[in-house]
Amino acid sequence: MILDVGCNDGNLTVKAAEVIETKNLYGIDLNQDALEKASYNGIEAIYHDVNRRFPFEDSYFDVVISNQVLEHIVDTDNFFREIHRILKKGGYAVISTPNISSFHNLAFLNLGMQPPGLHVSEIQVGNPLYGTETHGHIKLFNVNSLKDLARYHRFLVEDIKGIGIYPLPVKLSCILSKFLGRYCVYLTIKIRKN
Repeated sequence: MILDVGCNDGNLTVKAAEVIETKNLYGIDLNQDALEKASYNGIEAIYHDVNRRFPFEDSYFDVVISNQVLEHIVDTDNFFREIHRILKKGGYAVISTPNISSFHNLAFLNLGMQPPGLHVSEIQVGNPLYGTETHGHIKLFNVNSLKDLARYHRFLVEDIKGIGIYPLPVKLSCILSKFLGRYCVYLTIKIRKN
């Protein structure tokens, strides 16, 4: 069984379920329209705020995924605590989030500007991207903080990778990401419940 925390329309949920070969798909999200699409995609889609206790029994899931959600959450400790609670022993989670230590965020900071990945308004402020709509990132993490947060919540960190380097072309970005993951735009961590 798989749970997608922040499942949106469920397209990623379906792809992940194919990889782990399960037909038991669950998702939670706050976007009612997206949840309807997720239901149409065969997902048990539930409206839920992930800052609160997840609506599932202990040790219920084999796998939990979450893509581009962690940066929007107020209570990240609850997020990790709940994932740990609902995972079966030996189950794992894969979580992706933007990286505060990406080259482009560091460049903006070193020039005395607001990093574009950390949003303090509904528009970009404090940098040349002024006025561009933002997506509500309230927290950003780097490699060390993600690892430490997972370990604090009793997870074994199995892997962490970075992908994407702005503003490089995609092919070059993918190649360099293998060596410079700590400075990539996005981080993905795989953690396991002991």
